[in-house]
Amino acid sequence: MRDTADIIVVGAGLVGLATARELAGRGLAVELLEARRAGAGASSAGAGLLAPISDWESTRPILEICRRARDQWRPWLAELVAESGVAVEFDDSGCLQIELRGEDPGFLDTERGIAAAANEPWAELSPLEARQRMPDLSPAVERVLYLPGEHRVDNVAACEALAVACRRRGVSIREGFVALRGQIGAQSVAIESSSERIEARELVLATGAWSGQIAGFPELPVRPVRGQMLRLEGARWPWLGSARGARGYVVRRGEAGLLVGATVEEAGFAEHPTADGIRSLLDFAVEFFPGLGSARLESIWAGLRPGSPDGRPLLGRIDGGPLVAACGHYRNGILLAPWTGAEIACHLVEGRPIESAELFAPDRFSNRSQNAATLT
Repeated sequence: MRDTADIIVVGAGLVGLATARELAGRGLAVELLEARRAGAGASSAGAGLLAPISDWESTRPILEICRRARDQWRPWLAELVAESGVAVEFDDSGCLQIELRGEDPGFLDTERGIAAAANEPWAELSPLEARQRMPDLSPAVERVLYLPGEHRVDNVAACEALAVACRRRGVSIREGFVALRGQIGAQSVAIESSSERIEARELVLATGAWSGQIAGFPELPVRPVRGQMLRLEGARWPWLGSARGARGYVVRRGEAGLLVGATVEEAGFAEHPTADGIRSLLDFAVEFFPGLGSARLESIWAGLRPGSPDGRPLLGRIDGGPLVAACGHYRNGILLAPWTGAEIACHLVEGRPIESAELFAPDRFSNRSQNAATLT
């Protein structure tokens, strides 16, 4: 079977969905292809943190963009919910950064320094003040840093809302399309499964950790970084935001659910939870919040973050042709999804360069680009 479109988007995670919605909103015929189901993979595996300060190790070079992306989420989500009719939980209570007695004090000092340098609000709380928010906090708590600018969203529901909105804008979403090979021409690009070939003027590659794995397309330096997660039920705290320690985090999900995460593992494409990984998360959760020892273990899972050599996404045209990268977001795919969708759409439709394009150039890891950077 052979088909055509204006633009093909491969990968229906949050980045691919947001990009397809933006392109369709500009009147283009968009084919959105997904090997599993829309929203599967890292987009649903994550905890929905919108946390440019807490995740400073991965946002530091692009911190200002990440802060603006966080601020973009609320109005963007309100529009998305109105368009799709799908309710999506969003909370801006903030994050409590917790240090226990005997731990390295450098963790909170670093977080506070990053927040202060970025003009982000922060406050030191006493253990008593922190327990007013989280009564189950460990008696060994030493210090607590409050970051009100750290938000969270139900990323699973956001994927569902985006899929509905895409379809209402005329996007054709094909689930179960396993991309086996691609072909790049001078003025067009094609993608093939075992039974179909689809052609378009341009193709946006948003397949996360698999973005460098399609035969016939460039081998992009995107790799899988496994993260394991679990969900507990029965934590009825008054605190609606997130909480972090140096070894993990807990994030509210629904009325009494908590997501606990996340490991960071170089495990290739092994997309499954392990006994060691889940044990480390449970140990962290119970050490910081002893009452969680009696909570119900609802589910466990793992996802593959799309890492790049410098932790920044690959965005824009590859070698100036019709193949466009929108991948390699590592820990910031959820945070940067609305921003990425808008940037890619403006780049393709209006010809506007990607913001701070040199930071995201897909060819920045090539010998040619590195030699040019050395010469300048």
